[in-house]
Amino acid sequence: MTEQPIKVLLVDDRPAVAATLRARLPHAGFRLQVVVDPADAIESARRSGPDVIVQGHAPGSLDGFELLASFRRTAGVSEVPVIILVETREAAAELRAFERGADDLFAGIPGPAELDARLRLHAERRRGVVETRRARRRIEEATRDIARLDRRNEVERASIELEARRDRDRLASIAELGADLTRYQDFELLLDRILLEARRCCDAEAGAIFTITGDQLECHHIQNDKVVGRGDNPYTHRMARRLSLESVAGTVALTGRTIRVEDAYEIPAELDCTYDRGRDTAAGYRSRALLSLPLRTSDAKIRGVIQLSNPGGEDAGRTFTDEDQRLVEHFAGLASVALERTALTRTLVMRMIAMAELRDPTETDHHAQRVAGFSTVLYDAWADRNGIAEEEREKNRDRLRTAAMLHDVGKVGIPDAILKKPGPLDGEEIAIMQRHTVIGARLFRGMRTNFDEVARVVALHHHERWDGTGYPGPIEPEADLGPATIPIRTGLRGREIPLVARIVGLADVYDALSTARAYKTSWPEARVLEVIRDESGGHFDPALVEMLMECVEEFREVRARYPD
Repeated sequence: MTEQPIKVLLVDDRPAVAATLRARLPHAGFRLQVVVDPADAIESARRSGPDVIVQGHAPGSLDGFELLASFRRTAGVSEVPVIILVETREAAAELRAFERGADDLFAGIPGPAELDARLRLHAERRRGVVETRRARRRIEEATRDIARLDRRNEVERASIELEARRDRDRLASIAELGADLTRYQDFELLLDRILLEARRCCDAEAGAIFTITGDQLECHHIQNDKVVGRGDNPYTHRMARRLSLESVAGTVALTGRTIRVEDAYEIPAELDCTYDRGRDTAAGYRSRALLSLPLRTSDAKIRGVIQLSNPGGEDAGRTFTDEDQRLVEHFAGLASVALERTALTRTLVMRMIAMAELRDPTETDHHAQRVAGFSTVLYDAWADRNGIAEEEREKNRDRLRTAAMLHDVGKVGIPDAILKKPGPLDGEEIAIMQRHTVIGARLFRGMRTNFDEVARVVALHHHERWDGTGYPGPIEPEADLGPATIPIRTGLRGREIPLVARIVGLADVYDALSTARAYKTSWPEARVLEVIRDESGGHFDPALVEMLMECVEEFREVRARYPD
């Protein structure tokens, strides 16, 4: 795709100045427009939308500084960089120009190389601001979509509470789960809980939730009280098979019909489907009464199936009743909402990652997936060592994984001239690059879920160092960072750095060293581990480094799963 030319608007009534500027601008990459009368400058800028304005001599009654102030007051023009062109430098005039909002000052027109570089720098900064604003609008749009879904959840919860008045004991769990739809970030864990509560209400010994992915029917949520705890329990193995009308779950998923039978092994011929006995045979189990319902989301699409069996136990001889079916329909509605929110959340996350990838070629989807995978491995090792309960671990793992994928999303606010610079950055450029941590944290402002807080902390502090030499240190995301200097401020030290940021920081460096980039080749694993070991207590938390060394094989599995 051809790069869009940089549009330069010159406001000056001297033909020689326009001719000199035109001669010194590269023929390719720039488009020059000249305005002689400053009274026409504002309207011309509105119409043409320049990337940079060069303001020179302003004859007549309109003072040059008044014109500059007018640019800064005008919507659609106020953020365009303005360069003041003077014949000689005078300290007082320079100060007044910058006070009125000038971005740069030329004492005469620079040579071609300097002119090209300075104009490009200002244009790239301007375009970076525009891109950041667009990114924020997209995120706000996705956030509004989630808010609309939350409002629908509120309506659904009110309906559930009305039903609960008829049967308080059995429907109390439904009301509680309805509330959890707006609190849980880990929707996989929520689906397991919905399945458990649906089974309890019907006294079902076993159950499963199937989800539709493409042309596959996947079963990730399987429960069976009779065989739980067995080392060879086949019900702990997830499965996926082609979606078809041959199986009970496939028929429900494709037709939207509810299937309720007294014996799963003797399904009436008119239903034209069979029950898959594979797991039963492997476990020595016998499924009898069966209830299978579709999971239909608000867009009327079937996204999966909830299936329960054996009310009262394998040998109870009971069947599911009409009341059982009505109760499970409520749980199916909750599961459908959970699936819908899961899909929307994943869409938002992948959209943000895609935006970051467009700006920075190193921020690929697989880099984000690897950093997320490494982070969850480290968190599990930390949770094992610290005795974290499984339910809390599941929630934290899900939040951390998603936040880790978004650790560098703030790079959408860094100018391309810095982000894509092939050589090393100078001090000012490094300081600007460091601001991606604060920009990333700002993207999650105003949100209230536990995930948003984890994502904010990870984005803000994943470049901190254990010895306190990292960045950005103790700073609120809304704070004014001041001039671009190194370091921005003293970094956080040791356990002042949030655990999730320490984990993602280590995972990010491990992947950066192990992966080829434009400026380096990939390092062999032995060298990567040696550097990380040497930085224990310097760059990295010593305890996490020790855990990484114990989990190298799991890191290799993550790399194999998401290769470049």
